[in-house]
Amino acid sequence: MVIVCDGTDEAAARIRRVLHNDPATGVMRHADAGYDLAVECAVEQGLHLPMVAATQRKR
Repeated sequence: MVIVCDGTDEAAARIRRVLHNDPATGVMRHADAGYDLAVECAVEQGLHLPMVAATQRKR
């Protein structure tokens, strides 16, 4: 994947999404596999992972 950083607000929004979503996907996959460290990271970062009960926010 290539993201052009040209200084525009639109590029900043795309970069922000990529730099959040790409690592979050790895955390999600490892948490779903049952790795405790990944579950802890998901909870700490506020990731809502429906398949991992520990990440469910109490409402």
